[in-house]
Amino acid sequence: MFIDNTEKIKKIRRCSKCLLPETMPFIEFDDKGECNYCRAYRKVELRDKNELTAIADKIRRDDGRPDCIVMFSGGRDSSYLLHYVVKVLNLHPITFTYDWGMSTEVGNRNAQKMCDILGVDRIVIDRDAPKKLANVKANVEAWCKKPDLGLVPLFMAGDKQFFSEINKVSKQHDINTVFIGTNPLEKTDFKTGFCGVSPNFDADRIYSLTFGKKMKLIGYYMKSFFKNPAYFNRSMGDTMKAFFSFYSVKQEQIDIYKYVRWDENVVEDVLLNEYGWEKDPECNTTWRIGDGTAAFYNYIYYTLAGFTENDTLRSNQIREGQIDRETALAKVYEDNKVRKNSMTWYFNKIGVDMEKVLKAIENTPTRY
Repeated sequence: MFIDNTEKIKKIRRCSKCLLPETMPFIEFDDKGECNYCRAYRKVELRDKNELTAIADKIRRDDGRPDCIVMFSGGRDSSYLLHYVVKVLNLHPITFTYDWGMSTEVGNRNAQKMCDILGVDRIVIDRDAPKKLANVKANVEAWCKKPDLGLVPLFMAGDKQFFSEINKVSKQHDINTVFIGTNPLEKTDFKTGFCGVSPNFDADRIYSLTFGKKMKLIGYYMKSFFKNPAYFNRSMGDTMKAFFSFYSVKQEQIDIYKYVRWDENVVEDVLLNEYGWEKDPECNTTWRIGDGTAAFYNYIYYTLAGFTENDTLRSNQIREGQIDRETALAKVYEDNKVRKNSMTWYFNKIGVDMEKVLKAIENTPTRY
């Protein structure tokens, strides 16, 4: 039922410096085999950590009341963020989680364990999760009628309103300081690249797009919708809200990883050894194990394009000097293995026939 094209994928040409393959949107290789993503890359430059300390000193309360909010998905980056805010900055946060129905059981256990150990209250906002899952079902079924790599992010549209929701929570609790942990190495330009939108190499934020590129992305979606009218379904309103929340809502959160270097070894050491984090039995990585959609969308990217967001993360680690290419390549082949149980859970959750979806993927031409 599941497809494993790893042996074919191993034959795809890759950048001589990083791991990006020739199937990456907008990729170009020079005569040395190095890609334009590597040539344009600028290493992460951190801000003065004293600025972060000064912020903490300014907002810290001595009466035990919460002095800040931590945006907390329960994933490894936000979990390390929570650890840092409490243990290093000595602040008293509350955490905010936007639950749209796709948090895994292991992810929820890890998140709750972190909050219990640190003695932190957790706010979980559930905005009609059953309706959002029904929206996902509608889009997955529409996608199967005309598979398109550019439209895969529609499956994750339900979680994008967290930027809008955090502003509401901040006002309700009269807390002005919000911390977020956005890993600067998690750039996934290929997701919009499959829509014909070129990468924004100079972007300060990993999710930012210029106005022109936003319009191009909207144009691609609208054109695709008219080609496949099944997308004109119950999810339309939620999809539009997701887009404008993700790309247009003003964000004033303090990103911890602009001051603290993201290092996978440090993050995993803290979470696994200090907080007893659980891993997903199906994989060795700690990334995305709390996100119930990741196993499915990465399966699509891997099967049809020969790479996933794991390849882009590892490539950025290579560029940062955190890992050598040989080790990174071995890791992506391990990271990209099919997570069958996770995918079964996903399809049961949204109520879609998994075999039908896998058949649609199998019948779709690959990019290699």
